[in-house]
Amino acid sequence: MSEDPGGAAPRSEEPDEEPAGAVCAFCGSSEDVGEQERLGVRVRVCAGCTARFGRERRAQRAAGPPERPVGLPPTLGQQSSEVLRHVARMAERAAARPYAEEECPRCRAPVHVYRAVDGEGRVVLAKDAVLAESVPAATRWRVRDGRAEPSPGEPEQVGARVLHEVVCGAAPEPGNPRLQRAWRANRDAAGAAAPGPGDPGAGVHP
Repeated sequence: MSEDPGGAAPRSEEPDEEPAGAVCAFCGSSEDVGEQERLGVRVRVCAGCTARFGRERRAQRAAGPPERPVGLPPTLGQQSSEVLRHVARMAERAAARPYAEEECPRCRAPVHVYRAVDGEGRVVLAKDAVLAESVPAATRWRVRDGRAEPSPGEPEQVGARVLHEVVCGAAPEPGNPRLQRAWRANRDAAGAAAPGPGDPGAGVHP
């Protein structure tokens, strides 16, 4: 190492170990402060904070992965598991039902298909029940022991089911006001046009 012509002391290429007055960026201490690099940034940290951070990291590794904090949305895996459980529950409920839910091929309305009392025939009922006293006795049905049967004239019957063919949106409009509402709902849902002049039900307006 050579001296310069002016006799000045040679300049060292190494930086000072620690500039005077350095303080820890975390606790503000000025004792035993050094620099550490975190994500490409040099940060001044004292020896006490360095030891504390080390203890915390060791404790976290020993405790295992943290639980999902309350309030955060579920992970994709948790969502998928919940969806699969929901699908399984719905499949169990569908299997336990005494009916099959299908779609009317004429008006596309949902219908419930039950077994007849003889256990062999199919009875296609409208999905929604009605107040028994609001429809003619001859159109009232009920479900008992998982099978559909007619129930005309039962005085204590509160709710009743009706055959879908009575309120099918592709069939003629019924005369009963309550059945008319169900028929119109099926017709409108299917996008069917109103009856023409030559059709049955002409002259009966919604």
